[in-house]
Amino acid sequence: MEFNEEEEREKWKLTDEEFESNANEIFSQLALCARKSPSPTFIMVGGQAGSGKSALVAREYENIEGNAIIIDQDELRTKFPQEKYRQIHDTYTEREEFLILKPYISKLIIALKDRAKEGGYNIILESALRSVNSFIDMCKELKQSGYHTKLSILAVPEVEANLSLLTRYCYYLERDGECRRNARVDSTSVQKMRSNIEKLDELGIFDDIVVSIRGKNIDTLPEQIYSKSENSQIKPLQAYDEGRKKSFQYTKRNFYIRYAKIKDTLAKYNETDKLASLEKIAESFEELVK
Repeated sequence: MEFNEEEEREKWKLTDEEFESNANEIFSQLALCARKSPSPTFIMVGGQAGSGKSALVAREYENIEGNAIIIDQDELRTKFPQEKYRQIHDTYTEREEFLILKPYISKLIIALKDRAKEGGYNIILESALRSVNSFIDMCKELKQSGYHTKLSILAVPEVEANLSLLTRYCYYLERDGECRRNARVDSTSVQKMRSNIEKLDELGIFDDIVVSIRGKNIDTLPEQIYSKSENSQIKPLQAYDEGRKKSFQYTKRNFYIRYAKIKDTLAKYNETDKLASLEKIAESFEELVK
């Protein structure tokens, strides 16, 4: 039977009571180790899928002494009431699951923001910066409420992010026999990020915009290379582009070793579509090193 997005969303939509109970439970988990801040901060961490945003979140979390509500959109999907989520997980493809739960996640982010704001908590929100319209009003609202607002961007070359995306996909394949996290290689991710970085900069809704690059190895946190508040003559977009160029030097060191490992795993599981994506990534890499 053909998948009807609207009908399936309605089928799995939570009642108001179910949603409020679910949101309260999730917020209690997220706020377990957080405390009210006299001068709260909102940090939006941006980077394309596979760029390593989790490590940047960890650094920002460390910078505010581990005192924040962290909203990770990828993780929120799994917070849907467990019995219903398991049914969705077992019935639909990853893409269909994403489409069914997309309105729930958008509504949940607002609900968690409202609870955090009411309690005066610091907030860290992850975003791939593919679309930022839904976050503009949120940032404006928090800024008007007295929050210090910060956009923290991870600058990673497109080939590196896409290779890391497939690395993560292979990890879940080996562990679970499947991967339900975002693993779609998006050839327009950097273009969308660049456009949205420029847009957010022009709006002036962030008190500071910082750019970081990945650490030199897997055990080191990202390194900040730019802050608009400290270097206002350089545009954030320029710093982002320079960061991607700098990061590419790290990518070149071990690209083909990682490529070979990913290729072997994808072939083992007969992942033909992902193998085709891997070959396109390799072609892009070869063009860059010419």
